[in-house]
Amino acid sequence: MAAILMIHHSSHHMRYHKHDIAKAQLETAVSIILNGQDRSSAITLAGAASGILDTLVKRAGRETFVDYARRVHEAQVGFTPKRKSYAHHIDKKLGVIAHKHLAQDDPETIDLDLERMAIDAVSRAIQDYVSLNGQEEPFVKAFLQYAWTHSDGEKMMETYNAQPNRLKPKT
Repeated sequence: MAAILMIHHSSHHMRYHKHDIAKAQLETAVSIILNGQDRSSAITLAGAASGILDTLVKRAGRETFVDYARRVHEAQVGFTPKRKSYAHHIDKKLGVIAHKHLAQDDPETIDLDLERMAIDAVSRAIQDYVSLNGQEEPFVKAFLQYAWTHSDGEKMMETYNAQPNRLKPKT
């Protein structure tokens, strides 16, 4: 029996700020990770939140994760990649693209490190969220603690602190 899509028309339309939508997506992605649930869903939600947060950070006149990554790439390799293609590259590396698309000629299976990709995808969105809001909210603090313990935070900070200031995010 074929499924029938029912579209419910409601007069209960409400206005939502895109920031609130991104926050809810990110908060849910963090909850999924902290509770050991489906990493694919966390990647999808983090990717969607990043799509909104990136624009909000740009509009606020702050450096986005993508622009920071482009700046680091330029310092390490000698050229700055185009923003759109580098953002796509990041989405591919984080598994966001694999969770959104299946082209006609793509295989139906794919090898992914879902644990690493989920942490990294949420980390990218968290960086842009923190750029706008700081890191005082409980879900942000909880994720940063989780990432610290699951990503060898001390070693990561040693590497970060050894970088020249020009390779650190602008605040």
